[in-house]
Amino acid sequence: MTAVKEKAYAKINLYLDVLGIREDGFHSIKTVMHSVSLYDDVTVTVSFAKELSIKLDIEGNRFLPADSKNLVYRAAMIFAQRLGIHDEISIKLKKRIPVAAGLAGGSSDAAATLRALNKLYKRPFTTKALLKMGEELGSDVPYCILGKTALCEGRGEKMTSLNTDIKLNFIIANAKEHVSTPEAYRALDEKYSNFDGSVANDGENVFPALLEMLKTGIFNKTAFFNIFEEPVLSGCERSSKLKERLIELGAECVMMSGSGPSLFAVFKDKEASETARRALIDEDFYAWCAESV
Repeated sequence: MTAVKEKAYAKINLYLDVLGIREDGFHSIKTVMHSVSLYDDVTVTVSFAKELSIKLDIEGNRFLPADSKNLVYRAAMIFAQRLGIHDEISIKLKKRIPVAAGLAGGSSDAAATLRALNKLYKRPFTTKALLKMGEELGSDVPYCILGKTALCEGRGEKMTSLNTDIKLNFIIANAKEHVSTPEAYRALDEKYSNFDGSVANDGENVFPALLEMLKTGIFNKTAFFNIFEEPVLSGCERSSKLKERLIELGAECVMMSGSGPSLFAVFKDKEASETARRALIDEDFYAWCAESV
């Protein structure tokens, strides 16, 4: 029996734009994802067996399914099927990243499962092959396999790594509200008339500033963009109040991550972010200090 433990890092979207609706019905996106130090633990153990079995134990969120409805379980299944193994795979998942919050917690857990299994079986698959498996599981999974900072396009599977030395101090905050990705896209389609071109947004004007910030490592509070923020937060009263509170607590920039409604806020240093975190906890919000990974 052998085991491998992987950290499944949350991601935030420094930039997120939707360019239109594709012929296959999916949305075409342009986003810059950035790994932060908030993470789940994924521990995978493999034992010899005559028949494939997958067992998933979850700590930290009793509402998550532990069967094929969970991306972690499905990641283990697709890996086992590709490799043709018949072992007993046991996975322990310790959750910290909130769910349905725009932080890719489930995708990152699935990615960590694929990485752990590949290590356990002495790396039978190339990174390219793992990315292909990840693409079958979900649009964010390929990025989460690699992490760091990357431009992701198409459905999110077309990735370009962005080398950057920028190190930011964050609060990742959640107002204990949840928004499903389909809900968020419905709100977006309504606001932008199904992306027929009649409603403009400012995404392309912001993008060059973000690339410059990543290149130079010099923080620019105007270099962030998320097309989902206005339509999603307009329906999330507590999350909207949370954004206002983060600004009051000294955040230099506050932006929603992904399809929301979690927020990330940039603070000047760790001391400032920790002070703000304690205040938010006292006010019944979820809040974590994090930094660029």
